[in-house]
This record gives sequence, structure tokens and C-alpha cells, in this order.
Amino acid sequence: MDAAFGPGSPVFHQVTGQLGDIYFQAAHIPPVAARLREWKRLQREGKSREPEHFVQQTYVALLARLIARRFLSPRRPINEAEELLEIASGDYFLRRGVGNFGEGDLFSWTVLEGRWESGLEQPMLAAIQSLSGALAPLDFTHATPGILDTLLHRAVLEQPLAPGWLAEYIVEEELGLAGDPDRSFLDADCGTGTFLCAAIGAVARAMEERGSHPLDLLFEAPGRLRGMGRDPLAVALARLNYLLALGGLLQQDHPPVLIPVYLADAAQDPPDWSFLPDDAGVYLSTAGGEFPLPFPMIDNPLMLDWLLGRLTQYMDGAQLRLHVQSEAEAVQEVLNAYYNYLTAPKLRTPVPEALTPSQAYTLLETAQSLVRLHVQGEGTHWLHLVQNHAAPAIFARDKPDLMVGVGSTVSSGIWTQNYLSPQGRSAVLMPRPDAESGSSGRRFVDLEAVLPGAALLVSGPEQRASVQFTGGPIPPGSSWAEARSGVRITGGPPPAPP
Repeated sequence: MDAAFGPGSPVFHQVTGQLGDIYFQAAHIPPVAARLREWKRLQREGKSREPEHFVQQTYVALLARLIARRFLSPRRPINEAEELLEIASGDYFLRRGVGNFGEGDLFSWTVLEGRWESGLEQPMLAAIQSLSGALAPLDFTHATPGILDTLLHRAVLEQPLAPGWLAEYIVEEELGLAGDPDRSFLDADCGTGTFLCAAIGAVARAMEERGSHPLDLLFEAPGRLRGMGRDPLAVALARLNYLLALGGLLQQDHPPVLIPVYLADAAQDPPDWSFLPDDAGVYLSTAGGEFPLPFPMIDNPLMLDWLLGRLTQYMDGAQLRLHVQSEAEAVQEVLNAYYNYLTAPKLRTPVPEALTPSQAYTLLETAQSLVRLHVQGEGTHWLHLVQNHAAPAIFARDKPDLMVGVGSTVSSGIWTQNYLSPQGRSAVLMPRPDAESGSSGRRFVDLEAVLPGAALLVSGPEQRASVQFTGGPIPPGSSWAEARSGVRITGGPPPAPP
């Protein structure tokens, strides 16, 4: 994929050139400008914040969505322009029962209605068709996680990749998920989802050994194996990898699935647990303002995704009403209709329970802000961000049993305090000197021999260990089961799970 679609490939230069031309003609459109502002805000220190880089990341995000479509429906070609636009927007995946796969995210500027007024519909379709056409000869029926990771890290992040076998070792052995697959798992800074995919694999194998129905994985994984990250493109690829890790189950009829990978910063201040009147919920503090959510939506991410996802049609309704009503009247009318929806039973949906009037009024405060932002030109941008920025509050309330991440001793302390259950176990991959300085009272695992410059800090009794090859390096695509015979753990095995 790197050679065929990376920065040195003809299709990369062609499509990024097309997207760049379109972007610079559409940059003045408010929803496009809003997405660029938020993208810049989320870039880590030292990373490029130039629009050209935003365009290149949009190319990779489009590539990920097209690959996901080809994986979900491998035997049906993409023939219509309308479907291409649905794929680019994320609406195609909602229709296929896959939620939180990019609908309304920062890279969906390619399908904003405002561009039609600029005469950019045909150039945008041509760009997406060029990329889709380049993918057409390839078979993605059995695509596996990590298919775009090398392209991302070389072209965008320039960070070393932890091989899949090492991620599986950390998840299965150091955290003990293989021995107790019923525990909840959080990747606090998930990157492209390497550890999440390792966790899905461990749980899938355990369920198979138990004789569980294969579809049970779709019910279990999204509620227990979750992650977040603050890099928009890495999160887009983590969602792709999560989807691929669930495998062929998604290529057949399946229940609605929420991809539980969120664009959120785990190192932010703890969630504001200042209760609203009548103890109804929590406020989310964002760059766009304060957004209250009732506790049922914090306790059930599927409800959060479903109820806020349905708000888009009301936002569009308010936009249409502006032709005959004032903004205040248009907003109030759609909020009345949305309130009726929230307080009514929703049979044959993933969230059949109705909100109480008090809970509905709490959510209406957020809905009012989002509808106003939409009709004032921000589009659905903030709707997507609220859905994702709720993740820290969700995880802080849920307190997962196991936690992994790539960070530092400082971030590890923040994550543990905010998210990990009191009896939980964490494993954080970090630079070796940082791990040395924070090793007191923890298990220090030296990874220098297999991942130069890195080490692992694991909660539990103080202990020193190292991972070393017994022969030559292990092929990157190997599993832990395949790599085990070529690896030696010195200094003692991980302690038994609590």
C-alpha cells in the first residue's frame, strides 16, 4: 500500500493535487474553515499546521473509507457517484449499521453542501473517483488491521511502529487479557489502534474456545474494548483497523455496531462532575462551549451515538425553515420535535428506552447550541466533536479494568487517576529514560532489543524484566503465538492478574 498509494506514488500526487485545488477554492466556506481550525488545534507541538498537510491527511482518510467500503461489500463494485459521496461523508457506514466511523468528522469537508454553491461538485467527484479507481483492481475481502499504518507513520506521524506481536504480548501477557477476557479494556492514547486490535484478537480467540457464537463478538467488543486519541488522522485509521479486526462478521447481516474509538484527549483535565439540577448529568467543556449531557448517555455510548446522530435531521430541518421563519422560530420548532422524539419509546432500535422529561431538557440545551451553530454556518462539525469529546467522561465514570497507552510517566499518572479502576492494571509504552525515572514500585520491562529506545511500565509489584530475541528479528506481521518461540523474557514473567 505504501508504494502504490504513499507520497511517492502517482495517485498520491494526482488526488492530493485535486483535493488541494478544491480546498483552496472552498476554504472560505464556514464549515470548511471550522474544520481546519479544529484540526490545527489538535495537532501536537512540532507538527505541521499548514493547509497542505490537512489536504494530505484528507487523502489518507478518504483512502481508509474506501478500503472499509470495499471490505464490507467485497463482491459489489462501487458504481454510482452518490455512493462515493456517502462513503466520503460516512453516511454509507451508518446505513450499513456501523456507527462512529467518521460521519461529520474533520475530514468530511469534502462532502459539505456549501461546496456545491462554488461549483466544486464535479471536481470533488473526480478526485474521489480517481482514488476509488486506483483501488478497484485490489481485493480487500480479507484485509487485516494495519493496512495503512506504515503509510501514515512515514508520511504523516514519522513515529516508530510497535509490531503487532509485541502489542499482543503486552495485552495478553503483561495485562493478562488472555487469561481473563471478560475484563474491560481502554487504550488511552490509541494511535492507529494496534493495542485495540490485539485486544479484539485475544477476546475473539477466548470466545471461540468457549464455544460462543461468532456474532457474540459484535455484542461484546464495542462495549468493553475501547480507545481514544487526539490525532484526527490516527483516530480515522484506528477506526478502520478496529473494523477490520472484527473481520468477516461485518460482511454479513449483523446487529448495529458502534466503533468505540473516539477523538478525545485523555490527558485533559478530569471531567467536570458538577451535577446539573436534579443530579441529571455532566457538562462537557470544549473549545465551542459547554455542552450538558444526561447520565444515561454517559453510561451508554450507544445511546449517545444514536440520539445525537438523529439530531442531524433536525439540524437540517432548521436550516430549511430559515426560508420562511426567523432563526429563533426555526430552532424552537425543531427542538420541540426533538423533545418529543427523546421522550417517546423507540422500539426496534438499539436504545428503546425513552429519556425522562428532566433528562430530555438537559439534552435539549446541547441540542439548541448545536442547531444554532449549524444554521449559523458551522455545519455538523460540533455534533461530531461532542459525540467524541464525551469519551473521557464515559471512561472516567466506567473505570475500565485494564488500560494501555503510549505516553510518559506524567500521562500515565493522569490516565490512571482519571480512568483506571482501583484494582485495575495498566501498561504504558514510553521512552526508556522516562520509564527508568518512574520505575519505582512498578514492573519495568526493557524493550531496547525489540523496539529501540522504548520500555514498558506496568502497574504491580516492582520488578525488572526485558524482552529479547533468541535468534534474528521477528517478521513485523507475526502474531504473538508465532513470535513466542523466538523471544525470551528475562527477569521473570508478568505477575498473575489480580
